[in-house]
Amino acid sequence: MSKLKLLVSIIVLSVLLFSCLNEEGDRERIVEMTIYPETGYGGSLMSDVWTQPLLFSDSEDNQKRNLTDIIMEDFDFNYERGYEYLFKVKKIWMQDPPQDVSSVKYVFIELLNKEKVILADSEKDIELFVSSETVKFTPKYPYEFEDDETLKFYDAMLVKETGTDSWMALPKIEGFDFEKGYEYALDVKKITQAEPYSV
Repeated sequence: MSKLKLLVSIIVLSVLLFSCLNEEGDRERIVEMTIYPETGYGGSLMSDVWTQPLLFSDSEDNQKRNLTDIIMEDFDFNYERGYEYLFKVKKIWMQDPPQDVSSVKYVFIELLNKEKVILADSEKDIELFVSSETVKFTPKYPYEFEDDETLKFYDAMLVKETGTDSWMALPKIEGFDFEKGYEYALDVKKITQAEPYSV
């Protein structure tokens, strides 16, 4: 009988300790977040439409990545391509995040710096692989609208620079006629204009 009481006591203690650990709440830390001067390409987990998400990293994780499916609170700034932004933010690891978003969210504290970093026009020769598929794409910086103020959507080419794994959605490549169902390898010139910013 005493063994049974001991076993029951251990089970009750384990349940109490486990529930206390679960109630510790969200972890948080103050970090610096960088928003980069050029946007990425991609879409939300819940959408098959590609767009141009912001690229970011933070002082704990220097890996540059798309700002998609991440909760951002109290950020009210007008992003301009060509500028790099540095923010002081609260990084929160959520115990119970909403479904289909990252378990990390960022809360704005203050803008530390905004600096124009793309100052001169540039040209670069690159090789592109063009997939036989297309994707739905809507530009974001700036948005493009139809006549009735609805967002404009393109059947965009799915391309990547040879030697990389970063896919892009391009509505057109000047001087190239895409035919669906065919793959292409192209030598192209990437032209970046500093003012007004365009690629």
